[in-house]
Amino acid sequence: MPKSADDDVRLGKLELRIMNVVWDRDRATVQDVVDVLAGPSRKPAYTTILTMMRKLEAKGYLAHDTEGRTYVYRPVLHRSEARSSLLGSLVDRLFNGSPAQLVNSLIEEGQVSEKELAKIRKILGKGGKS
Repeated sequence: MPKSADDDVRLGKLELRIMNVVWDRDRATVQDVVDVLAGPSRKPAYTTILTMMRKLEAKGYLAHDTEGRTYVYRPVLHRSEARSSLLGSLVDRLFNGSPAQLVNSLIEEGQVSEKELAKIRKILGKGGKS
């Protein structure tokens, strides 16, 4: 969790990709993350991932256990906490605190399919609970 409850979660693109690997697996070594993030044309450098995971630990988002000489990282920050903080920050900064403006923007930009709109209508019909 961030250092205090009032701290916004701040994750860069690579940090978020790393966190997604750890959230999906519940525990991951640096090598696990490198292997998952490796693409057909490019494999991230082990040292880059190691540095980023250490930074995520310093931010309070990851913690590690030691198995032999290997650090095995686990999430401290829950995915739902990150989503809530990041989405709240996005709405505040780009949409003047208005979730309706966010939804309107997604629809106007063609980012929401008819299938997704149907899901949204269903959620709204339940009073917003999914």
